[in-house]
Amino acid sequence: VAHMLFRWILKGLILSFLLKTTLSLNPDDPNVCSHWESYAVTVQESYAHPFDQIYYTRCTDILNWFKCTRHRISYKTAYRRGLRTMHRRRSQCCPGYYESEDYCIPLCTEECVHGRCVSPDTCHCEPGWGGTDCSSG
Repeated sequence: VAHMLFRWILKGLILSFLLKTTLSLNPDDPNVCSHWESYAVTVQESYAHPFDQIYYTRCTDILNWFKCTRHRISYKTAYRRGLRTMHRRRSQCCPGYYESEDYCIPLCTEECVHGRCVSPDTCHCEPGWGGTDCSSG
């Protein structure tokens, strides 16, 4: 029973990790900026590998029983590891915003004393309060 419980817990942890990595910032959010990044992937690739193929032909060489050795370059399929450059889109909060629980929250360098930060360094003050940090009554 403990073994089964452990397996269910492990599956749950893996599922929550996968959901966390796939459910990131919403690209439709106007405060989310994205960029393309490149990354390398190791791949197995095939190529034509040359080799010296020896073959025999009939000839006038009586000492070798009328058989002459010849060479030709042939090719066989071989495999090697290679690097392939891939591209993916990365989302991140735009400048002036920070990520908090998959949302991009505006950052005000001064605390909005009687209000809330609505965009980078912009406070929206409660009624009766004013100033850049909503501290003037």
